[in-house]
Amino acid sequence: MNPVGAVLFLPRLTLRAVRAGADALLRELISAVVARIDLDALVARVDVDRVADRVDVDRVAARVDIGSIADRVDVNRIADRVDVRAVIARVDLVPLTLEVLARIDLGRIVRDTGGGMTRETLDALRERSMRADLMVNHLAGRLLRRNGTVRTGEEGGAGPPAGQPS
Repeated sequence: MNPVGAVLFLPRLTLRAVRAGADALLRELISAVVARIDLDALVARVDVDRVADRVDVDRVAARVDIGSIADRVDVNRIADRVDVRAVIARVDLVPLTLEVLARIDLGRIVRDTGGGMTRETLDALRERSMRADLMVNHLAGRLLRRNGTVRTGEEGGAGPPAGQPS
């Protein structure tokens, strides 16, 4: 190496040594300071309520993507964890029943249902009565040896045998 090169190289080498020493010194200082900081004491001095008061909850909520959160929820997994018997046991059936009865017209339902059943029963009784009447007329015609057959009316009702006054 020539003398001019050595003269130029020497300051760069010195600067590197100083910089490396300064970096090492700085690391040592930071380690010493950090080691002496009691983080628990520092955190204990923080007023959490004051920090929370500074948070704009509406702004935070506006940034939350509810749709992506809902997409990640496994509803079946949640449902599997629900104790249905315990939920049902907590339901007070008396007020629930009274509320349902208050919302429906139970009297109308009973009247409509009962009216339909009564109508069907009367129709069935009328039909059986007509059949019985026909059978009695037929039997009477045979016992009295009437000529002809038993005449029936248009509605299916029984009448006197043919040739007999009505």
